[in-house]
Amino acid sequence: MAKKEGLNISELLAKKEKEILDAWTKAQADITAFKKGLITEKQLREESARFLGILVRAVAGGNLEDITAPEYDEVNKFLANFSVSRASIGFSPSETATYIFSLKDTVLRFLQDEFGDQPAELSKAVIGFSMLMDKLGLITVETYVKAREDVIREQQKSLLEISTPVIQVWEEILVLPLIGTIDSARAKQIMENLLESIVATKSSIVIMDITGVPAVDTEVANRLLRTMQAAKLMGAECVLTGISPQISQTLVHIGVDLSGVTTRASLRDGLALAFRKLKLKVTKMEV
Repeated sequence: MAKKEGLNISELLAKKEKEILDAWTKAQADITAFKKGLITEKQLREESARFLGILVRAVAGGNLEDITAPEYDEVNKFLANFSVSRASIGFSPSETATYIFSLKDTVLRFLQDEFGDQPAELSKAVIGFSMLMDKLGLITVETYVKAREDVIREQQKSLLEISTPVIQVWEEILVLPLIGTIDSARAKQIMENLLESIVATKSSIVIMDITGVPAVDTEVANRLLRTMQAAKLMGAECVLTGISPQISQTLVHIGVDLSGVTTRASLRDGLALAFRKLKLKVTKMEV
């Protein structure tokens, strides 16, 4: 019985493919992303025509239940690539899901026109096709979410790298300006970037400036200390600068011991100290 139902739907899709494509494309034209210009009408129609053709071939054998079957391989591959593409160009989850569910609504209207005088057959066809499209819609949403998570992870990675710049301001002198909150992930990135830069530049002095760090608690202080200890093992002396009066009071209150750390009030003072340690002198040129 399921085979007959599938064949009815398959025959309808094949027979009315152009009409369904026209109605489906028109239905999609009202979605927000289409109005934003994220995709052209020509691209939308070509993409929809390609998927509709793939779907027609997939249901030709009457299978509307098992989308893991070989005949659905091309459908699943198309939807996976489609979802990743939509996520990357800025479509929302609902706009992406609309692609499948608007096709479902369109085909159901054609089923109503075709089998309206056969209530029993219509009911079976509607249930069968609805379940199929719901499964395909779920694949679309799941793939979209995974793609967005991948994009977010890459963006977070890029932000971490940008937020932990190590600058060589002079031969043998590195400056690490820190801005914002320092969590465990960022602390790890800071240490990795710093140690790599020490090796690459053969620097002997690192100025770690925390002027832009809003708050320093015990955990943050310990992360900074571990980073400085790691730098020392690489042969670089660390100077901590930019400790505000508020942070200074906090560190004293929570009992953080910085007695073994060289500190200066400002980055300028830290740089002056580094020059003295390297026996360098900055003089004004006479023009």
